[in-house]
Amino acid sequence: MSLSTCKLPTGRVYDVIEIDNLRCRTEIGKKQEVVISMRLGCDIRKAGKSDDVADSVNDRDVSTDVITYVRSNSFNLVEKLATDVARICIAIHKVPWVQVRVHRPQALRFSDSVGVLIERTPEDFDDSVVHLSLGSNIEPKKNMRDALTLLKKKVLVLKMSSSFLTSPQIQLDQPDFINMAVRILTDMAPAQLKTFLSGIEKSLLRVRDHKNKSGPCTIDLDISLWGSKVLEYSVCNSGDGSNHNSSNGHIRKKELPDPDILRFAHVAVPLAEISPNMKHPTNGSTLASVAMKITGREDFENSFPTVGLFR
Repeated sequence: MSLSTCKLPTGRVYDVIEIDNLRCRTEIGKKQEVVISMRLGCDIRKAGKSDDVADSVNDRDVSTDVITYVRSNSFNLVEKLATDVARICIAIHKVPWVQVRVHRPQALRFSDSVGVLIERTPEDFDDSVVHLSLGSNIEPKKNMRDALTLLKKKVLVLKMSSSFLTSPQIQLDQPDFINMAVRILTDMAPAQLKTFLSGIEKSLLRVRDHKNKSGPCTIDLDISLWGSKVLEYSVCNSGDGSNHNSSNGHIRKKELPDPDILRFAHVAVPLAEISPNMKHPTNGSTLASVAMKITGREDFENSFPTVGLFR
């Protein structure tokens, strides 16, 4: 990491944190190494006085988030990879300007590397950081894998929790569930995202029984947290359980954050595993504290056994 300065077209001058030559393997047509460098515009004057990393952009956190995302996804174009890295820097780490350079070493004959260089600001994106909760107890490994694959077609999946094997709630005479959480970036509004999630449920043959909402299911996808916002949104439930505009449906209000976070361990624990220090928008406790309170354990991550989805 090093520091320099940059001047935007607006005339504003920013200090710059430089992260050079992160190396990781991902799939761009085939599995290969990529080299990622970032310039993060920021104001380090406060950190320069306080000597506290909390007053600056944490380069370790940026690097970890970028590497985790790039390693766990596949791309058709290096342009998409670079744009997604810029979105992570701006939406997650709140930088006002970022320059991203991504190179593929020895990707072209007679050349050392091939790559792209982009610059972006918050005006280029309209992203929200959202946490989703997933569950299944009908062919759960297959349906969870398929749901994640379909999710990645339209949102950036930043981080996934472990896959926890949990006992059913309310209706107890059914198989155990696999539950997990994912943190995503999306430019959709809440109602749009819920409609997209309902489409995934429908494609995986989710059958809703409105007389028994706690029964077995192929897949259940819920929005749990919309950043730190407290909000309501409306979805239209048609007769087949999907969410879309329909003269035969009825409007249903949904609350965010999802009240189930404070009620059920199988919701709280996966969320707390991926974002332990995030504060619950209404009660102010960290998600780790919420999970500890519900489970009665400091090691809340060990409240449930885990299973491998991808092996």
